[in-house]
Amino acid sequence: MPPITKRQKETLDFIKSYRAKRGYAPSLEEIKKHLGLSSVSTAHHHVSALKGLGYLGREDNQPRAISIYEAESMVQVPLLGTIAAGQPIEAIEGREIIGVALSQLPRARDNVYALRVKGESMIDENIHDGDIILVRHQATAENGEKVVALIDRTAATLKTYFKERGQVRLQPANKKMEPIIVRSGDTGFAIQGVVLGVIKCAAGAA
Repeated sequence: MPPITKRQKETLDFIKSYRAKRGYAPSLEEIKKHLGLSSVSTAHHHVSALKGLGYLGREDNQPRAISIYEAESMVQVPLLGTIAAGQPIEAIEGREIIGVALSQLPRARDNVYALRVKGESMIDENIHDGDIILVRHQATAENGEKVVALIDRTAATLKTYFKERGQVRLQPANKKMEPIIVRSGDTGFAIQGVVLGVIKCAAGAA
């Protein structure tokens, strides 16, 4: 299932618990009141987002009959910002929490975080602009692994890692783009993590 924000998860949890107790879904006004939202339209926005992501469905002509499609347990993972799949950009732009299906994570989840991809340099690995990558924080990598790499101490990029004689090659998965070469001893270079998986997101998703 696609990732959801902390607020969307709170909305989904309330709908599930309400329906389990009463046999039908809460109204938008009840969702607004329970979550302390500013307006009914905000509640409608969260419900619509959950429907668009496949977590909720609505039966025809029954406005309170919200169906729940959640298929498996979700865990919270920090979404730390944006990572460039192209030229390096600053990686950490903000922080929020998303829900990720348990099956997409390793057993040891303490050092796992998520980043949203910006750019098209990894499209041949089926990683596109707007997708979310799950990353295990570590400072080393094996040849052929996809990594989050820090360049010049301040900018980060998503590439495939190759350690070669006297240099590191950060290889894009796009024939139109050139690799980034890091010379041995460059103190501005560091591996920030290894990619564990990709969450495909709809084009233009926020």
